[in-house]
Amino acid sequence: MKVLFITPHLSTGGMPAFLLKRIQALQQYTDFEIYVVEWKFLSPHFIVQRDKIQKLVGENFISCFGDEEIQNNIVDYCYEKEIDIIHIEEIPEGFGGGNNFHPDLQKELYKKSHPWKIVESAHGMWFNPNENKIHEPDGYALVTNYHIKETFKNRPALKSLIPFPIDTSIQSTQTRDEILNEMGYLLKGEFHIINVGLWTPGKNQGYAIEIARALYEKYGFTYIFHFIGNQAGNFADYWTPLIENLPPNVRIWGERKDTEKFFKMADLMLFTSTWECNPIVLKEAISNNIKIMANNLDHYGKEYIPFINNLTGNVFEDKNKLIEIIHSPIKYTKHDIKNNVQKFAKNHVNFYNSLLNGK
Repeated sequence: MKVLFITPHLSTGGMPAFLLKRIQALQQYTDFEIYVVEWKFLSPHFIVQRDKIQKLVGENFISCFGDEEIQNNIVDYCYEKEIDIIHIEEIPEGFGGGNNFHPDLQKELYKKSHPWKIVESAHGMWFNPNENKIHEPDGYALVTNYHIKETFKNRPALKSLIPFPIDTSIQSTQTRDEILNEMGYLLKGEFHIINVGLWTPGKNQGYAIEIARALYEKYGFTYIFHFIGNQAGNFADYWTPLIENLPPNVRIWGERKDTEKFFKMADLMLFTSTWECNPIVLKEAISNNIKIMANNLDHYGKEYIPFINNLTGNVFEDKNKLIEIIHSPIKYTKHDIKNNVQKFAKNHVNFYNSLLNGK
């Protein structure tokens, strides 16, 4: 099978990370020939996932670099490469940000006379298909059950739930002590809390900083907070005031290629986001078997109830709750974690085949 992934961009974030995991899983468990078209190259910065994807698919990677020629010839490209499945890694009508997937071009690509089938995924909660969807794909590969039950329930195309997998192989091969020693913390008795994600109002790093401040005022450097994630210029109005007034027990690491080290050395992940679809970092924390404090957002349903400890939204209460959790047994065990990357790949195979076979 030949699969073309079209992605709106590959600047760092959840969507590029999800695509990276798709490619890794399909290359490991199938003999698919994989192609990637990056619809728009946004920036030479924050491209950790982009670099990995480009390395995995080699010459089968194409970036438009703002040049519409590749976009306008995408139909010819699909015929040339004999593509079976076009999997678009976001709803085309919602590419946004000056990154237009022209409706006429989409209409041409979606013609039923073509030999390929088209799959769409959605990685956010904001798109309203009932108001904004123009062209219907052959199928939706959705990352959260909420999209199937609510957001896309009225769409006629076939739907499949293919969430991000738990993958215990992402754990660092270094020991926790080795990583702490490398960072200069070994045997000093600190507890380490990580927050992973882009610096945006939705990720709500400001609340995590306030918890860190409250802990520093009472316990000094006993609780160290590590923030991993890029600070993009388009969100500078949010994060600039925050980093100008940090408590001493906070360290800012920016975007990293070695996030597995931080998961390995963490005593707890504090995920303060209030605006998520189905966050990859929760799956990564579970894959590393670490304690988690997070908001259990309504659309998560019951998926994360066994794994997370709910935030209250009150700094004083959450500060005390964090201490209690760190000094208590973990809520779940390694026996509750099942590596399901192979199932993740198989779900793609089954869904793609069901579309190609007209089932």
